[in-house]
Amino acid sequence: MPELPEVEIASRQLRHWLLGKRIARARAERTRVIRGQGPQRFAALAGHALSDIERFGKWMLLSFDGGEGLLSHLGMTGKWIRRRPGEDASSHVRATVQLDDGSAIDYRDPRLFGRLVRGKTAALRQLSPLRALGPDPLEEIDVDRLHDLLSRTQRSLKEALMDQRVLAGLGNILVSEALHRARLDPRRRGTSLLREETERLADAIREAIRASLAEEDSPEPITYVEEGGENFFLVYDRAGQPCYTCRTPIQRLVQGGRSTFFCPFCQRTERKGAQRRRKRALA
Repeated sequence: MPELPEVEIASRQLRHWLLGKRIARARAERTRVIRGQGPQRFAALAGHALSDIERFGKWMLLSFDGGEGLLSHLGMTGKWIRRRPGEDASSHVRATVQLDDGSAIDYRDPRLFGRLVRGKTAALRQLSPLRALGPDPLEEIDVDRLHDLLSRTQRSLKEALMDQRVLAGLGNILVSEALHRARLDPRRRGTSLLREETERLADAIREAIRASLAEEDSPEPITYVEEGGENFFLVYDRAGQPCYTCRTPIQRLVQGGRSTFFCPFCQRTERKGAQRRRKRALA
């Protein structure tokens, strides 16, 4: 599933393609992508121009003049694609906005897990999926808040960090990468964390985001690892391959129904002596 870096790049692309442009025609198929709304509601975007795009975790909020808005979640396979005048649409296009210059922006989603929600921008901001999100970690992470949340949960670090109420936008890939960079075992309970380890984790999350943005940022739509693109990650989807740091084979395990990839040496569970020292520090 596209995570914070991919959605951030998608928002930059949409801003470049659409900002200030007027929509000549808008069309959406009657699929579950627009569930709960009819195609005519999407079609009412015609005549409006994009004024802003904001990202909230894995969501994008497109604001148009007149207070009109469009909330977009890419789901697993959603992608916004620019189509130049005269080009044919690709397969699995679920919605299209055609601009007055003849170009078009298509929303393509083979598996129909994405969401497009039309409404007034002010009302879309108040929807529960956005209101439930935790802080966005792209710019800054409040280490005190993060430590307070993690140190009070019995969940594993991997499962706790996947909770969008903790930090918005983190997903399976980023969490695996961040825990590896922080040298933390993904199976550890949040209650075991020391403050200094949370600081290390916060730095690692920011590093993982920056690395993904640097590798994936492009004027063209992103090709994800699942679609056969180059895997530039340190541990994600590299089970059985050597760790770049210590050459130990990367292992895969399942947590909360999702795959976790980690190095059993670099992220090894602490020895008993270290565990005793930790308990004394937490006492």
